[in-house]
Amino acid sequence: MTELDIFNNAIHNLEKDIPITWDWKTIAPNKDIGIDGELDITLNDKKVLLMVEIKKDVKNHQILNILHYNNEFQNFLLVAEKLFPKVKEELREHNVNYLEGNGNVYINHNEVFLYIDTNKTLKTKKDKGNRAFTKTGLKVIFHFLLNPHLLNQTQRDIAELTNVGLGNIPLIINGLLDTNFILKLNKNEYVINNYEELLNRWITEFEQTLRHTIFKQRFRFQNKNQDWKEIQFNEGKTVWGGEPAGDILTNHLRPEKFIIYTIETVKELMLNYRLIPDDEGDVWAYDLFWNPQFNENTAPATLVYAELMIGNDKRSKETANIIFNEQIKQNL
Repeated sequence: MTELDIFNNAIHNLEKDIPITWDWKTIAPNKDIGIDGELDITLNDKKVLLMVEIKKDVKNHQILNILHYNNEFQNFLLVAEKLFPKVKEELREHNVNYLEGNGNVYINHNEVFLYIDTNKTLKTKKDKGNRAFTKTGLKVIFHFLLNPHLLNQTQRDIAELTNVGLGNIPLIINGLLDTNFILKLNKNEYVINNYEELLNRWITEFEQTLRHTIFKQRFRFQNKNQDWKEIQFNEGKTVWGGEPAGDILTNHLRPEKFIIYTIETVKELMLNYRLIPDDEGDVWAYDLFWNPQFNENTAPATLVYAELMIGNDKRSKETANIIFNEQIKQNL
């Protein structure tokens, strides 16, 4: 379903409940002002002009960007095919206008107030047979996000760098082409169509599809008073992710949950870093799933950003925003 399809479906379902008249104007992509169009609504002789951003859905990690749009445009309206109840609640708390595909709506702007939350959620069709967002595909896409120029290497080079079977690469690339996340410029050249949209989709799928499959073990520090910054990891084998990595990158976050990515065994982690297996511990170990050449002092900033955005902690999201602006935005 295209963005225009999502909008038309939502506005027509709203018309079933509310006697409105409306007019839509698409914003040309080359204007690049951050929104998809302008919506004029008239209700009981009251007119309101709304600046519209259209999304398929909005996950928790995307709310910060929506709030940014809401601050930039005082008459902002989010139109989405589907919104989860907790997301809608947070949007209302921040007075963000929204319209769902099923006609559920919250608009509180000037003298117009609309609020409907009784329509049933529409069933959405999932991408069938798309190999881009499988566990293997997500690993490859992550490398494209780290280095967009990798898209134009040979498929064999991509397979070797990502440690993925060669036969997967054309299927993953075709999946990205089918979903318009990448565009084909000529026979041998590709470009990421919308880096931020691809990143957001990757974060969603990482949380739902990949992360639980690479979980290794949960630990606690042997020494309760352990200063995590004093731990010296084996270079190229283990790195900090999540909150500790966010603190290293920004000096803005005091970690409470400690994530590490590693190729070391559980036994090696216990011996090398004095970690004790504990299902209630505050150290989570995951398999390191990318090429270590992208490591510096931490996991790649893109992954650190993703982990911090997935969580519900306000300070983590603030830290993620710093990382995005300082280290990721250059790829947009």
